[in-house]
Amino acid sequence: MVRFLHTADWQIGMKAAHAGEKAKVVRQKRFDAASRIVELAEEKDVDFVILAGDTFEDHNVGDVAVKRTVDILNRLGSTPVYVLPGNHDPMVPGGIWDRDSWKRIDQHVTLLREQQEYRHSDDVALYACPLAQKQSSLDPTARIPRREDGDNRIRIGVAHGSLNILPDRVNFPITADRPEQSGLDYLALGDWHSHLTSGRAVYPGTMEPTSFSEKDSGNVLIVEIEEAHAEPQIEVCPVNSLTWVGITPEISTVDDVEMLDRTIRDLGPLASVLLKISPDLSGCTDSRALQRLETLREEVRESAFFLEWIDPVHQPVISGGADRIPDGILYEVDEALATILDGRIPEGPGHQFADQDPEVVLAARLLLHRLAGGRSA
Repeated sequence: MVRFLHTADWQIGMKAAHAGEKAKVVRQKRFDAASRIVELAEEKDVDFVILAGDTFEDHNVGDVAVKRTVDILNRLGSTPVYVLPGNHDPMVPGGIWDRDSWKRIDQHVTLLREQQEYRHSDDVALYACPLAQKQSSLDPTARIPRREDGDNRIRIGVAHGSLNILPDRVNFPITADRPEQSGLDYLALGDWHSHLTSGRAVYPGTMEPTSFSEKDSGNVLIVEIEEAHAEPQIEVCPVNSLTWVGITPEISTVDDVEMLDRTIRDLGPLASVLLKISPDLSGCTDSRALQRLETLREEVRESAFFLEWIDPVHQPVISGGADRIPDGILYEVDEALATILDGRIPEGPGHQFADQDPEVVLAARLLLHRLAGGRSA
């Protein structure tokens, strides 16, 4: 029996620019997750660790980040670690793997430089498929040899690429039945950032989420295989400290805003949550709902680790809203803003704002209606 930890796509050194001023903290959290992986490997008493590609974001990652990664991997001591070059950190001359900062790695860490069999023990063989470039239309697993008659070892493939069952994935395509074709007991994959199992071909996903589009990331896998041909037993272990959540609520009434509020509260403490909220206001005719939504936005901004709030660029005129704006300059401003949002250039002084960002114009109009609603009240 063999027990190992399967992880991939650490993406150490990622810029995380989409996290704004929180980018530095997001980058730090990846080191925290890597440290938890080391602790988990020791706790589960695994025979070895597989890091199936994209350990680093690219070859331009700073030496400090490389050294910190090396220090974390070196903490595993006598537990073997197998590291595969992926498409972000391919095996190229002068790349990150040739740096002095990486060469500080201890002997228990094996960089899978060659497409070949790596013998872990008499009973376990690893078939490595390292990448030597960033893009290719070729299957990196095509050269894994078939199991020979009488070979009763546990055979594990290690590759980085896109199973052909994934949507819109064309880089390093991998045939979904590779384990069956080559007689593998397990195919440890990297590249897809969400956890996914397709027979014996498995992605753990990235250990810390990297975007709002990832549905099941933040995990590593503990895999047990009793013997050759046995079904792998997989335990999914969360190691992330940040949670990324995207919400696209339809807002028409105050009740809809309250429902959104409850949805957010159900996430638990927001101090470790990155939120992306894109409200659909196309059916909203209630200025009170807009006021309550604006209040909720400020409440969430105060408590969430990070908030990206995307207002719709186009929004219909709120029924009754203009009626509450008194005749005069405010009414003219509202008309000008509505004209700009409709894609036209207003007459009069408002024409000078026709080239403004539509989101800025929308925010100004919403604020105007909120102020007018408060005045009428």
